[in-house]
Amino acid sequence: MNSVITQSNSNRDNLFLLSVPLVMAGSCLAGIAIGPLRHTGLFWITTLVAGFLLVPLKGLRKVTFPWLGWLPFYAFFGASLFWSGMDWRFNIQMYFQMLVYPIVGIIASYTIDSEDELASYNSLYIAATLFIGLCCAYFMLGPGRSIQENIGNTSLYTGFAERIAAMSLIVTGCIFLAQFHIIPKTAVAMWLICFGISVLSQSRMATLVLLLLWLIHPRLATLKQRILITGSVCLIGILAFNTPIIQDRFFAKKSGLSGKGTMEDVLKGKFDSAGRFETWPIVIEKSADTPWLGHGVGESAPFILSVWAPMDKPHNEYLKCLYDGGYLGLGAFVIGLFSTFLNITWNLRKAGARNWAASAAYMGWISFILMAVCDNPLVSGNNFLHPIFFLVGAANGITARLMKTEESPPMEVNEVDDRFDATTPRFLEPIMMR
Repeated sequence: MNSVITQSNSNRDNLFLLSVPLVMAGSCLAGIAIGPLRHTGLFWITTLVAGFLLVPLKGLRKVTFPWLGWLPFYAFFGASLFWSGMDWRFNIQMYFQMLVYPIVGIIASYTIDSEDELASYNSLYIAATLFIGLCCAYFMLGPGRSIQENIGNTSLYTGFAERIAAMSLIVTGCIFLAQFHIIPKTAVAMWLICFGISVLSQSRMATLVLLLLWLIHPRLATLKQRILITGSVCLIGILAFNTPIIQDRFFAKKSGLSGKGTMEDVLKGKFDSAGRFETWPIVIEKSADTPWLGHGVGESAPFILSVWAPMDKPHNEYLKCLYDGGYLGLGAFVIGLFSTFLNITWNLRKAGARNWAASAAYMGWISFILMAVCDNPLVSGNNFLHPIFFLVGAANGITARLMKTEESPPMEVNEVDDRFDATTPRFLEPIMMR
C-alpha cells in the first residue's frame, strides 16, 4: 500500500516538473486575458498552489535544495508587507510570485536523481524553444508585426513578450551546453538557435549572456578549448553587434542617436539605455528615505511608474531590493544568491562530470546574477527563474543519489542481488534499485 502511495506522489511530482518548460513556452506570449488575470498570472498561481500541496506530502527530510539560504530573504520581505501599501497588484502579488521559485527547486531536488531522468526533459525544452522562435518570427517579422508595433498604444505586454522570452533562451542554452560532452552536435545546434532568436528579439543582455555561457562553462577545461572558444565568441559577438537589429537597439534614431555606433560608444555610455541611466539615480536617491527597512516589497513598482511610465520596474533587481527592502532586504537577496552559488560549486566538486545538471545550474545562476543588473528576473519566474531553480534542485538531487550510492556497503563476492538476473536490461538496474 505504501509503495502505491509513493508511486502516486512521484507521478504528481513529475507532472509538476513537466509543466515547467510548457509554462516557459506559453509565457512568451502575453496579454491573453482569463477573467481578471493574464494567462501568465494564472500559470504562476497554479504552480504555487500545486507546490504548496505537493511539498508537505514528502516533508523537508528528503529535500536537498538549499532553501535555508533563502529563508532570510523570504522572511524579511514577507514581514515588509506590513509596511507596504498591501496592494494586490504591486505588493501581495510580487511576494507570492517570488515564493514559487524555491518550491520548484525543492520538488526538483527530491524528484530528479539521475542525469538520464533529467535528460528526458530535453525534448520539451527543444519544443518550447522552437515555439518561442516561431512566435518571435510571427510577431517580429511576420503578420503579427502590426500587433507588436502597436504595443505602446494598447497594453505594455500585448503580443510577444520578446525581452522576457529571451530569458528562456538562456535557460535552454544552459541545459544543452551542459550536455556538450554527451550530445555535442545537438548542444551546438540548440545554442545557435537560441542565439539567433535572441538577436532577432533585440534583447541585448540576453544575447550577451548567451555568448558568455561558453566562457563560464565549468567543464570546458583545456587551455586549447578555452582559447578556441574565446576567439569564436569574440568573433560572433562582433558580427552580432554590427547587425542592423542590434545596432538599432543600441543607437536608436528615435532616441536621438545616429542609428549606428561602435563598442567604444557603448563603453563610454553613449547608447540608448531605454531610460535606465536616467531612472536609477532617482531610485537610489529615494531609497535613502528608509535606508534600512525599505518601503516594503513591491513598492518600487508604483514609484517607477510615477517617474518612468509606462515602466513599473527599475530593470535592476539590486536597486529594486534596495528600494523595497533597504540595506537589510538587499543583504538578504545577496545572501540567497551567494549561498546558492556556493551550493552549486559544491555539487560540481562533489559529483564531477557525473552531474551535468550542476554545470547547467552553474551557468544558469551566473546568468541570473548578470541579468539582475539590467533586467527583471525576479518577476520573470515562468520564463526564467522556475527552470533555473529547477536545475539547482535537480543538481542537488543527482548529487545526493550519487553520494548515497557511494556510501552503500559493497556486496560480498558470492552475494547475489536477487532483484536482477541475466535477463534484466542493464539500463533498468538503477530504476529497480530505488
